[in-house]
Amino acid sequence: MSLRARVRAAERKALDLINRVHILSTHLSQTHDPPPHDLLTLDVTSSRNMHRKKVCWNGKIESDIVGREAEVRKLLARLTLKDGDRGALRLRIVCVVAEESIGKTALVRSVYNRPELDHSFQCRVWVHLPDKVNLKDLLVKILKQTPVPELKDLEHKREKYLKEMLHKSLMELRYLIVFDNLREAKVMDDLMTLLADSRNGSRVIVTTRDPKIPSIIDPWASRLELRQLDAEQSELLLKECGFISEDPGLKASILSKCSGSPPGILLLGGLMMASGDSSPVMDRLADNPVLDDIMSLSYDKLPYLLKPCLLYLCLFPKDSDISTRRLFRLWHAEGLVPVPGFTAMECFEEFVGRNLVHVVRRRKRSEEPKSCRVPSFLHDFLCGMAMKLGLLHIHSDTKATNPGEKSKLVNGCLWIVKHQESQKSAEKGDHWHANIQPQHLRSYVTFKTQKQGTRSREVEELLRPLISKRNCGLLRVLDLEGTYKPLLPDELGNVLLNLRYLGLRWTVLDSIPESVGNMSRLETLDLKHTNVRKLPSSIWKVKSLQHLYMNEVCFDKSNGGSLTNLQTLWGLYIGSAKSPMLDVLSKLTSLEKLGLTCDSPVMKKATECILKLSKLESLKLRSRDLFGQPSDLNLSDMSGVESISDLYLLGSFPNRDSQGVPWDLPQRDGLGLLPRNLKILTLSMSGLDRASMAVLGKLEGLEMLNLFAGSYTGQVLNFCKDSFPRLRVLKLWKLEKVEAAYVDETTLCRLEDLEIKNCALLTSIDSLDHIKSLKQISLIQVKEELATDIKEGLTGKLFINGKQLATSVSSREVFIKEKQLVPPPPPSAQAAQVN
Repeated sequence: MSLRARVRAAERKALDLINRVHILSTHLSQTHDPPPHDLLTLDVTSSRNMHRKKVCWNGKIESDIVGREAEVRKLLARLTLKDGDRGALRLRIVCVVAEESIGKTALVRSVYNRPELDHSFQCRVWVHLPDKVNLKDLLVKILKQTPVPELKDLEHKREKYLKEMLHKSLMELRYLIVFDNLREAKVMDDLMTLLADSRNGSRVIVTTRDPKIPSIIDPWASRLELRQLDAEQSELLLKECGFISEDPGLKASILSKCSGSPPGILLLGGLMMASGDSSPVMDRLADNPVLDDIMSLSYDKLPYLLKPCLLYLCLFPKDSDISTRRLFRLWHAEGLVPVPGFTAMECFEEFVGRNLVHVVRRRKRSEEPKSCRVPSFLHDFLCGMAMKLGLLHIHSDTKATNPGEKSKLVNGCLWIVKHQESQKSAEKGDHWHANIQPQHLRSYVTFKTQKQGTRSREVEELLRPLISKRNCGLLRVLDLEGTYKPLLPDELGNVLLNLRYLGLRWTVLDSIPESVGNMSRLETLDLKHTNVRKLPSSIWKVKSLQHLYMNEVCFDKSNGGSLTNLQTLWGLYIGSAKSPMLDVLSKLTSLEKLGLTCDSPVMKKATECILKLSKLESLKLRSRDLFGQPSDLNLSDMSGVESISDLYLLGSFPNRDSQGVPWDLPQRDGLGLLPRNLKILTLSMSGLDRASMAVLGKLEGLEMLNLFAGSYTGQVLNFCKDSFPRLRVLKLWKLEKVEAAYVDETTLCRLEDLEIKNCALLTSIDSLDHIKSLKQISLIQVKEELATDIKEGLTGKLFINGKQLATSVSSREVFIKEKQLVPPPPPSAQAAQVN
């Protein structure tokens, strides 16, 4: 009776709170000028207007720089080699200098990502330097981006050993290293003795605000000073913001306010694109505003429901690549995309269209954004804003000057992020969790990348107060991606009942607590790249679960659950025809992405279940035998599944059907067993022959084809007439029997990217010259004879490993990357082979 009374009292309090929030929300929606920094204010007008889609991503990435073309050419000229210039083979340091935020990093990054540099240098390293640099941490960051064979446990190596390893590895490479945001010349003094000069054309780029630094680190350093954009350059950059450049008055107003500042032009231009009426917006800026004024205005004019999404980006380390997959999952888990019908992608495109976020890379498969980055100057602004509002605490090795300052920041904050700590700090021990009140915490995210060493106890210490008091708290996000084997308390799932996101990717964990199955509100469980092979069957009762990433996990029972909201199921293993997962699989009606491994006899039944999944877009199927080796793909007819656009098949197509009739790929409707609407197809160990390639060539919508090890068994790879009309990307990996390839002049006419890797016998391709869309060819571990044949068959401007080989009347530019080519055997060896 006592328990029942307490429950009723809690219900009354909850209803009272809901009524008060409703009254407050109604009042605020009628207020014309709500408080500018109140993140919890729901601006109904703004939330409705978000769907007008005035701004969106135009497909460009951060390296597509505009307005600095002359500076790009100058920087490229100082990085590339010219025939006969022996002096250019020496190690050179190029300093890009500007005293304010006018695009130093953007300029260098646009050059750094160009294909001619990617092909020209054997090793490229980018390091963003923090305000205070720890030399050992810096050495580790550089080594992790070099092709050193043994990189295990670097954080535990002595500094002297790391120096020797770095010097030795750079001696053998033609490298390009970028040190972004150098503040003290002493940092380069420590590094200059390690940067080996093998006289092979290696380069170092330094970006800095201090004009004195170039002459201090190297009196002969090449210097490139950036100025504000002139009128013509500013106008050209403003055109990137869309139609506002067509309004003479608005254009003149923006350019006069920004005074040639590239970040200012982009931010103000993006804001004007998103704003319906420009007059009130421009009136809020002074005649000569600084960049901070423009950033504040861009933030203030965001719809209130989008502000938390933008502030959440400052959890990620400064200048880091942010995975859109991870970002979108975290947004959803935090409940930051609350408007029905307004997706995380639309929110992201709004930020990109306003130039608040830059797209770094596109997915080759779908052309969608794969990763993004917040400009450094904006990251500082957002961090300051989030900390000012008491939302964020960033834990690092820097100690607070005032002992009470740290406690004040941590207590009561909603988001805590822990960045990579130095080994010295890890060895001393860190008891900063004592300052946290975990019952207030909503997100705990860590970006540690240590792969070996002592198991992390931080989660155990963080949650100890909640476990001792049986207090479930408010925690919605626990993201430990990259943390080495974190110790998770057995009571994890019984305490974190509000958790939406549990990220354990790359943690190398062997097991997780059974109580995880009790997290009734969990939306994402990410166990990819771990050693976890067993999950509690109660996980199938978590109806809120939307994304489940595993590593070939087998379930003996399903516990009677059915996850109708599940959109991603990756890493499921079914080893028996009696597995309860077959029944569960057919009921996952919302599934969009599936990664499944089956024993060969089960494959046909599994694909019959897949036929019932009408929303499935991406499918990875792997067939294996009792010894874990690739086996026959006994597929059902999947040609009627129109939703699948991305298909990965590992296993061989059987030579005979169930009645013993020989077949290759069935020819019904010209498509066989494969789905009709494929855009991406990856085959491995398929054992196809020439007739099979003819069938694949009739997949008219195919844009990307990956033929991996054992996927083709013939000696001649034939791309026959009028086949593959829309193919953009072709990868040929480890096709050990192929000796020659023939490309008809009517096929592969839209091909842009060709990659041939480890095809030991392939010596010729006839021919590629008719493919006018071809931009890039990568040749890795193939015969020099093949490389020569391809180059001789192409006309146009050819760049081999960044160096221009030939010129032509044709304006076409083809970048050819050659790596680890196999030279022909010496004459004596050839004679021995003949004998």
